[in-house]
Amino acid sequence: MKCPYCKKEIKNSGWLDITELKISVEIEVHDKDKSWNELKLSEREDELLTAEQCIWLANSKYAKQLKMDGSSSNDDFFIKQPFNLSRKNGYVARFYAISDYAYLYCNRDAGYSNSDLGVRFVRKKIKGK
Repeated sequence: MKCPYCKKEIKNSGWLDITELKISVEIEVHDKDKSWNELKLSEREDELLTAEQCIWLANSKYAKQLKMDGSSSNDDFFIKQPFNLSRKNGYVARFYAISDYAYLYCNRDAGYSNSDLGVRFVRKKIKGK
């Protein structure tokens, strides 16, 4: 699968069905070292995990497979901004996990990027799959 913005091939671009939440989540974080603005995520914010979904997943049986259990310190990803005030002020949000803790970081500038931060999309689970 190719990233629609950077046109590079996304490795291991499989999706994991989360039946309990009726969604599918990309297994791998991709397009690292690109900012929210570079990835044009404001146009696709509804395709990002919410804070509530991240919390649920990080505490679920899926956490290890999605590297949301602290097993990887370089798989942070953008999430949907949960605060209207932060969104209004141009801040974006991300999920971050290392071996000691996980947290939601909701006040980064939309132009911020680093080599650990990427994107993971979510979609409604397709019926019958």
